[in-house]
Amino acid sequence: MNENEKIERIKKSCKYGKIVSNIIFIIFVVLAVCAAVGSGVIFNMGKDYDQMVEKYIEEGKVFTEDSVGSVRVFNINVGNPSNMTSDSEFIQKALEDHPYCVTNGLYCIIFSAIMIVIAVTVKLISSVFDLIEKEDNPFTDNVIKRVTVVMGVSSAMLFFTTGLLFGIIGAITTWVVYMIMDYGRMLQIQADETL
Repeated sequence: MNENEKIERIKKSCKYGKIVSNIIFIIFVVLAVCAAVGSGVIFNMGKDYDQMVEKYIEEGKVFTEDSVGSVRVFNINVGNPSNMTSDSEFIQKALEDHPYCVTNGLYCIIFSAIMIVIAVTVKLISSVFDLIEKEDNPFTDNVIKRVTVVMGVSSAMLFFTTGLLFGIIGAITTWVVYMIMDYGRMLQIQADETL
């Protein structure tokens, strides 16, 4: 397989990668919007939400403890907000008045924020696929910089969301990919000079 065929295969793979990443982006945006809307609905319900949850707890449809049982196929855990406290007088009063509403509404907001972060990361990855697909040579400085920036941002997000270990693994992966792409760029320069 000659060099041009390899580059065409890379571009074709990037085309499909861009399509898949755009679909994933749309899914995460929809999840973020649904969680944000759900949070608004929960906060709007207030005490009615708590009464509904307490009714479902009594009926055995939802639970407040983490357990794995042989009879339960699906377990909805709404958490136990009785141990939660806040320094803010307003939030503490709300926790005492309608705790399930406050905690589950906040969970939806946090979930929405996480989905937005993932969507932005996926969109950055899609932009890398798009750039590689449009370039004549996938080993240009522009592509290498974009890939390194996207992977660096992803590593930083891993560090701040999942912890030090995954951040370090992401940073090492970024460095390895950068070195591989830089080596490919050097080989391309040598091949061009040979011709």
